[in-house]
This record gives sequence, C-alpha cells and structure tokens, in this order.
Amino acid sequence: MRQNSTSCTNISVDMSEVGETIAESVAVEEVSQLLCAGDGQTLLLDCRPFMAFNENHIVNAVNVYLPPILKRRSNGFVSLENIVQCESRRKMLQDKQFVRVIAYDNDTTALATSAKDSNLYPVLKSLRQQIDIDDVLYICGGFQQFQESFPDLCIGQNGKAEVTSLTPPPKRTTCKSGPVEIVPWLYLGDSHHSCQQAALKEMGVTCLLNVSTTCKNMFEAEFDYMNIPVNDTDTANLACWFMDAIQFIDNARDSDGKVLVHCQAGVSRSATVCIAYMMYKNSMSLEDAFDYVRSRRGQISPNLNFMQQLKQFENDLYERKMFDISETVSSLSTSLASVEFDMSNASTEAFSATSSVFDFSFASPALTSPIVPPLSPREIVSAS
Repeated sequence: MRQNSTSCTNISVDMSEVGETIAESVAVEEVSQLLCAGDGQTLLLDCRPFMAFNENHIVNAVNVYLPPILKRRSNGFVSLENIVQCESRRKMLQDKQFVRVIAYDNDTTALATSAKDSNLYPVLKSLRQQIDIDDVLYICGGFQQFQESFPDLCIGQNGKAEVTSLTPPPKRTTCKSGPVEIVPWLYLGDSHHSCQQAALKEMGVTCLLNVSTTCKNMFEAEFDYMNIPVNDTDTANLACWFMDAIQFIDNARDSDGKVLVHCQAGVSRSATVCIAYMMYKNSMSLEDAFDYVRSRRGQISPNLNFMQQLKQFENDLYERKMFDISETVSSLSTSLASVEFDMSNASTEAFSATSSVFDFSFASPALTSPIVPPLSPREIVSAS
C-alpha cells in the first residue's frame, strides 16, 4: 500500500493531489471476501451520520462519532477516541492486531472528489496521523454500492445478515464515574448512580426518573420518583411515556429541583428519554439532540426500536409545528379580512397625492414560533 505523504499534514492541501496517498480504494467484492473469512483482522469504519448507520450498515462495522462542532473546532482532525470509541478495539488497532482498516461513507468512488460534508477524508487522514498501519482503505462506491451488491452482508432495518463467524459487538458496560449533566436541572446516569444517596444530594438532585422494570427506588423517603416500567427490547413502547416524562422533569425544574434519569446501564432507555426531552424543549432535530446528549455521555446507544420511536416523535413535533403555523396564518388572514375602513366622512383631499401621511402597513407576527418556549441561554448548557 502507498505510504503516508508529508504533504497530508495540512488540512487545506489539494485533495486531488494527496487523496490517494492517504488511502487506496478497495472493491466491494474484496470487502465481502474479507468479511466472510471472519479472520478478525479487519476494522470496518462507517463514516456516515449515526441515523444512516442505525438504519442500515455493513455487518460488524462501527460508527465513527464525528459531530459538526468537533469538525469545526478541530479543523478536520479527528482523535482516535472519536474514530474508534470502543476501548478494546482501539487498543487492538494501536497494537497492530488489525492488519487493515476499511472505511466507507455513502457513495464516494474517488477520495479526491468525496462530498464536502463527508467524514471519510478527515477520518482517513486523521488515522494516518495517529496509527502506523499500511492498509488504510476506503470502499469504492461506499455503502450504496456495497448494499446493492451484497445486501445479505448489511444489517439494520432491512434485516439481519446471516453471518455467524464475525466478532459480536462489545457488550454495554455501566459507567461508574458519575452521572452527567444534560442541562442544569437534568442528569443522565445508570442504576449505580441512583443508589448513591450522598452524591445525589450533593448534586442537588431532588427527583429520580426510573426507566426500568428491575431497578428499585432506593430512597423514596428522600426523593420524588417517577417509574416508567419499560424493558430494553425491540417491542417496548417508550414513546407513550415521553410527555409524562417531560412534564415530570419540568415540574422539578419549576420547583428549583433536579432530576436524575436512569435505567440499568444508562445507555438506551434513559438516554432515549433525555433525547426526547431535548427535542421537545429546544425544537431540536433527532440528530442534533442525539449528538448533544452523546457529547455528554459518550456510551449512549438507544436500541433501534427506540430510535424509530424518536424518529416518529420528531415527525409528530414537526407536524404540530406546521399546524400551529397554519393556525397563525389563518387567524391573521381572518383579522385582516375583518378590517373595515369608514369612508363616509373622508374628504377627497385626504386621499390626494399627499396621502403618504397615512400608514397602511401591518406588522406580521413571526410564523416560526417553536412548539414550546426554547430554553434560555442561561438554562441551556453549551455542547462544548
């Protein structure tokens, strides 16, 4: 494979000159052969947005977490911790247990002409700067070409791939470092955090939102509790609890309290509730809310069922917003139509060329008001 070039150290260089010195392309047929061989020596990186990855991706691929704010502040550089979040796989990469890295975006056929919003180039360039490995490759044609050629090796909403020899994804682990602050009155954590009475009181927590069927309410005499008895499964309905959970959190805030939202691991169910809260209160898209919450607690990973429910919640919020706008426009039109001018006592001179003294303009109210008042700058915590 071609080696890294010193000209690649400047992010502003002409990609057409250095693209192929960073990584060579690999055909989808060769990727398929490597996957089916299952030798465990290939690290596959999906550089598309999380929503696209969650919908469907190549089996055994890991998603690269690269929020827009990170790209802007790092001038295109991506740390290894963001490229490979799984600590064990990252160590394998650093110890050269992976002999090749293959990355892909949606449809890039030539690295030098990849889309401006694609993460493929910065990921490959940053890999070259941080690890010593010969085979850094990208799939020619990206996921689109691979899925067309080998749909059985893709996994997601389109079905489960029938490949059994591949290494399973890492198990979710519980974080013991402490709950994280989403906004000043809302914390996200796990069952371990919900059992630390002294720590909760020190943080100012007054309420706990228990999103599980197994975690006990340990201190009912000390805190207010809300229970959402939902399991982390592909059939559980968590969406029906969204508005009750949002109301519970807001009630605590209005009482100058704080809420810890937790489930067993603080990864799927409780994270879903926090994402829904940010979508509703800040008029955020699902992707923006997910990126924000994940920037606070990196290991969140709502299951696909909950992600679909969040997507439907996003659609419902949008439709409600459009309805509110339509109602505003309709009300404004009715008001304007009802305006009547009494012309009976008006003299002809009043409407002569000097009629410019009359102001017939009407102020239009804003038509893009959010569903609920957005959080104030003092309330919202910057993702940085």
